[in-house]
Amino acid sequence: MPAALTPLRILLGALCVFFAYYLGRSIGARLEGRTSIGRLTHWVLRVIVTAFGAAWGGLDRLAVTVVCLAALSAGLGYYAQQRPARRDDSVSGVFPES
Repeated sequence: MPAALTPLRILLGALCVFFAYYLGRSIGARLEGRTSIGRLTHWVLRVIVTAFGAAWGGLDRLAVTVVCLAALSAGLGYYAQQRPARRDDSVSGVFPES
């Protein structure tokens, strides 16, 4: 693998990790019934294409690292989707009920 392609592979790996986070969120939303199968498919295809692009030179340390980080990122996205969103009720702090 030419060394000139290494920055491109690193960029594709970073995109793969980024897309994997939103894949995890999309999986969580799909299991709750809040998103369509098409949106989930789009994230799956993005992750697969960027992972193959990062692994184009073979299974070296970079490719294995990208796949491991993408799996962790997808798990973190799924975890973030399952947690309830906190609502900041700043109106009651500004205008207290009397």
